[in-house]
Amino acid sequence: MSAAVFDAGRFNAAAQLHVEHDMRRLHAVRPVKPWLGGFNLLPHRQRKARFTRRRCLLTWAIAALAGFAAVFALAGYQAIEKVRLDAQRASIEQSLAQLAAPLAEHASLLRARDEQRDEAARAKRLSEPLTYLRDLLDALSFEPGDGVLLQQLRQHERETELVATSRAHIDSAQWLKRLGAIPGVTGAEMSESHSSSPRANPNTNPSAGAAAAIEFGARLRWEGAANMADKGASAAASQKAKADHIGGSK
Repeated sequence: MSAAVFDAGRFNAAAQLHVEHDMRRLHAVRPVKPWLGGFNLLPHRQRKARFTRRRCLLTWAIAALAGFAAVFALAGYQAIEKVRLDAQRASIEQSLAQLAAPLAEHASLLRARDEQRDEAARAKRLSEPLTYLRDLLDALSFEPGDGVLLQQLRQHERETELVATSRAHIDSAQWLKRLGAIPGVTGAEMSESHSSSPRANPNTNPSAGAAAAIEFGARLRWEGAANMADKGASAAASQKAKADHIGGSK
């Protein structure tokens, strides 16, 4: 029985020594990080990043080249267009230089035609009063008068002033009415009328010379008088407006 106890003691001592030895080994061991090796487990990410950078650089380079190409193309087009326009302008100037002499001659002919037209219109305008006077003299040469004696005649451009004497108002009115029927006369009016002292004629009856005579003035208006008056009024109004404008500007 003692032998059995002995063996149990030895066994317990050996077990205790073994546990202490394991505990010392556990305390002596340091924690070590796991080592995974010298390679990347996800290599496609780096390749994708490098590919993206290269694609961006390539895109920028293409865009810069396209911009330079567009600028050069526009500059070349403008240069070609400038050369074409210069050549076209030189051709037009040469054509105009060749047409300068005919154009000058044409302009001189136009001026000569306008001058002839103006001269003809001026000659017609100046001759119209003479025509009116001739018609009036022809009518007066065949006019019986009937107691009306013409004293004075004054011819204007579109108007004739007459001064005459008559025995009665009715004689002067009838005489003026017959003058108003002359072709070309547009109006006949009596401007003034008053009695004048008679001039005694020794060869006539003194009673007849004592009769009072009527002196009156008449005015005949010819064709175009209204137009000439309107033109004169418009010209006067324009001159007045121009003078007012100049005075206001000063």
